[in-house]
Amino acid sequence: MATNGANGVTDSRPVFFFDIDNCVLYLAACNIHDEMQTLINKFFVKHLDLKSEDAHMLHQKYYKEYGLAIEGLTRHHKIDPLVFNYEVDDALPLDNILKPDPELRKLLENLDTTKVKPWLLTNAYVSHAKRVVKLLGIEDLFEGVTYCDYGNLPLVCKPSQDMYAKAEKEAGAPSTAGCYFVGMSLSTECL
Repeated sequence: MATNGANGVTDSRPVFFFDIDNCVLYLAACNIHDEMQTLINKFFVKHLDLKSEDAHMLHQKYYKEYGLAIEGLTRHHKIDPLVFNYEVDDALPLDNILKPDPELRKLLENLDTTKVKPWLLTNAYVSHAKRVVKLLGIEDLFEGVTYCDYGNLPLVCKPSQDMYAKAEKEAGAPSTAGCYFVGMSLSTECL
């Protein structure tokens, strides 16, 4: 499904999807995943009135079943995903963890965007996506972002095929064969 640009020219560039969290743009050693796990468990304890151990077990169950804890919370507990976003993703102390990474920026700048389309992909809400790439100093190097829209139920997230179809459509990928998912860490450091 190639898209037509403003000048009516079909865009047939393959799309390089860069997963934002815990995969590509920053090192796992930054411990954002651990920070997020702590906030998610606190959210479960607070909003479901669970003990910490039970919150952890239910969180892991929902993550395994749906790919996102918030998916289980919306399905089974009628939790507002935007409240979850505010108390979890937006509450992450990213300003203290992430900083511009000149090597990552240089690597991304070296992509020949006449031949490939760099695109962001995340299971988080758009506010988190924008915050991460801004703190890394690379927000201007991507042509768009596909995110889990917490404002639109039911949620569509990875690993659901619907999320990948959404990403392909939003990025205007020429075909599924023209989609490449970058899933290794490109970053070289954390604070």
